[in-house]
Amino acid sequence: MQTFTHLEFLELEQNEKSLKESLNKMEENDEKYSPKKQTISNILNYSKSLSIKKSNHVDYIEMILN
Repeated sequence: MQTFTHLEFLELEQNEKSLKESLNKMEENDEKYSPKKQTISNILNYSKSLSIKKSNHVDYIEMILN
């Protein structure tokens, strides 16, 4: 088992606090980088119209049903 000096422990504690602060800031900024509702809607609509079937002659057949 590894032992730490008091100064090393303090340094680890400071690093941990810094990392927690960074994570909190990232969580606050997550909303800025989220996709638009229209983008999500387009992806979902595409996935609903896409049909993929296993074929005996080729691996898979992909078709857009619209």
